[in-house]
Amino acid sequence: MAHYNSRLVGVIELGVSFTHKQAFYGVAKQLITGEDREYVYIQQQIKARVKMRNWTKSGMLRSPVFVDFILAG
Repeated sequence: MAHYNSRLVGVIELGVSFTHKQAFYGVAKQLITGEDREYVYIQQQIKARVKMRNWTKSGMLRSPVFVDFILAG
């Protein structure tokens, strides 16, 4: 799920490489806040750079594609 200014703006499924997935799962394990039968919930601390075509009328990302993680530092 993608959030912008604390608001849900879409789901990013495209562009995530195997290496990025491995890095995400390694960090996400430390950020788990709960889980149920369908979902695992994590703290919203991971930031990513995303390309998109534009915003939809309803305020969602149009055609979002993952580019890279934004590293703090």
